[in-house]
Amino acid sequence: MDLVLGTVLAVLATPAILVLAAVLGARMRQWPFFRHYRIGHNGSTVMFPKLRTLSKRTAPYALKNGGEVIPVDRFCAFLRRRHLDELPQLWLVPLFKLSLVGPRPKMPDAWEPTHPGYRDARCLVRQGCTGLWQIGHERDHLVHERPAYDFCYLQYGSVRMDLWILWRTLLMMLGGSTIALQSVPRWAVGRGWVSEMHIRVVGAARFLVPRHDIASGGGHR
Repeated sequence: MDLVLGTVLAVLATPAILVLAAVLGARMRQWPFFRHYRIGHNGSTVMFPKLRTLSKRTAPYALKNGGEVIPVDRFCAFLRRRHLDELPQLWLVPLFKLSLVGPRPKMPDAWEPTHPGYRDARCLVRQGCTGLWQIGHERDHLVHERPAYDFCYLQYGSVRMDLWILWRTLLMMLGGSTIALQSVPRWAVGRGWVSEMHIRVVGAARFLVPRHDIASGGGHR
């Protein structure tokens, strides 16, 4: 799915990326792309491209909860709100650097320190352009502050869930609402991509999500 659908989406998105880049370059009078590095599959380093929506004076690894992540203008704020600034990441999917769906690529520990078990468990699969956290109610928090989204995907993910997440991502980019974990439909819940035993082995047992906390009336934080 990543190779075929990822290639199609990357090709389709390229004209929109170039148009947005031209608009941003004219408005901001600077190179419209920037890159930094994230932790990828098995702890590998992934160069992460984005459209520039923040001032060049903003630290490359500024955290959104630190008050430094302020879009340059309303147009940039719109791009960030709809995640259109992240479209260049689709170019990494056919190269198998990212997956279409997966955990959100985390910044290096020097800038975004997290529990080692959380960091290592989520790297057992390829990181994604989108995922449960990106379409979730709590995406304004840092990803490690709401680990249930990542671990729900690791434990109960499926191709059906991937397709549902892609659909919800499209709706959100068009102005649709975010979701709670309890909104994941039962038909999308699968056997998962990583076994519970493997998650325990890497020291992430504390983050396991009980099955009854998703696709039901229960909550998990």
